[in-house]
Amino acid sequence: MLNAYRPAYPKSWDNEGKGGFRIQQEKEQTLVTVYSGARHLLASDTIRFDFALTVTPVKPLNHKSQFEDRYYHNGAAPRPTDEDVQAGVKIINIHHANKYNPYINYPFLVTDTLKPFIREWHQKGCKVKLYYTLRELTSAFPELWAIRSLGTEILRGGDGGGFPWCREHLVSGYTPQWYQHFDENDMPITADAALLTTEDNSRWYNYYIEGLRWMVKNLDIDGIYLDDVSFGRDILQRMRRAMDEVKPGCIIDLHSNTGFSKGPANQYMEFFPYVDKIWFGESFIYDKMTPANWLVESSGIPYGLMGDMLHRGGNKWLGMQYGMTVRHPWFTEGVICDPRPIWKIWDEFGIADSRMIGYWEKDVPVKATDDAVKVTVYEKDNRLLLSIGNYTDEVKRVRLVFDKKKLKGVNLSEPLVAPEISTFQEHKTWTMGDEIEVAPRKGWLIYVGRR
Repeated sequence: MLNAYRPAYPKSWDNEGKGGFRIQQEKEQTLVTVYSGARHLLASDTIRFDFALTVTPVKPLNHKSQFEDRYYHNGAAPRPTDEDVQAGVKIINIHHANKYNPYINYPFLVTDTLKPFIREWHQKGCKVKLYYTLRELTSAFPELWAIRSLGTEILRGGDGGGFPWCREHLVSGYTPQWYQHFDENDMPITADAALLTTEDNSRWYNYYIEGLRWMVKNLDIDGIYLDDVSFGRDILQRMRRAMDEVKPGCIIDLHSNTGFSKGPANQYMEFFPYVDKIWFGESFIYDKMTPANWLVESSGIPYGLMGDMLHRGGNKWLGMQYGMTVRHPWFTEGVICDPRPIWKIWDEFGIADSRMIGYWEKDVPVKATDDAVKVTVYEKDNRLLLSIGNYTDEVKRVRLVFDKKKLKGVNLSEPLVAPEISTFQEHKTWTMGDEIEVAPRKGWLIYVGRR
């Protein structure tokens, strides 16, 4: 599916694999050299080199929102329980392929189901967002035959195949996409078979944006969830404007995996000013990622965004270095994600009102004696919550080094306390200066000062 959207490398820069780049860090500057390699040109030849510069961060970090606006993202069953709400769920993503949103990228057929759901959860203090994007389109949409009359402007051509209904009625000239079978009796259809759309700026983009505006106005949705898209920055700008004109503060979160490129942060960087949160994590191998990889490719922090983990439930110990958890209760690679034990610690400490000082910052007041073990500090009311993370495949034994000048008011004479957290850590205490054993690719959450 993703191969249809992976663009070819630009011939000018790539030059049959001869192009590349170098980054040289110096005391006063960082020099980036981008090159295309040797080539032969005739006097009449021209080459176009396109490039873009994005200043980072694109917006201020919103730590409070990250820790308070907790997602409920359950593909098959979007309805949270009362216990989920008590645990802090504030935003519900209605995925596609369920009774509330069965038709991929076409919610307009089930507005009678969506509207009361959204009203109900608004009354309970939750926001509701919809899966709604452009990469593919259900074959059940009523405009199908009008769209077919436009040739390949909106639906990409192809050899056909896939779902029997499409074979019988469309025959050829289309490319089948995502297929979802339904066994449930309360579903309006037995299967949803999607068709591939073109990545060109067709007239359907206008329909899509006006449809988005209509849903914000008439269904009172609070935003959308984007799942790997093929459109560009200009479309996202129009989407943001259309939503905010009706209901300022609508939320867009963007999901991606490693299928489009070696790193979705690079692919989607021009989107970052217009989205509120990222969920880059499908196919990410968290237990192999370096700290730089975590920070740049996954967390969103360098750009002014924050994110959540995904693949195989992420790595709960290293994720806390960036304020990240999984989304409750997403199912991935046999794992049902459950961040609620971590959320409980967040609330106990009051992390939403804390100051987050990442290990990557120059003024981080706590460090480990081994640079392979990183420390992110959450500071609140002369108390600290330390996230300790070991990025190696070896057991590390470290001591923590505190900068007392930066921690005035924090009582450093009291024991260090690791609270018991289900599936995360056992209760443990250390005195100041004790050696702390950190398991490979794991870590600790430790209280410092009075709780």
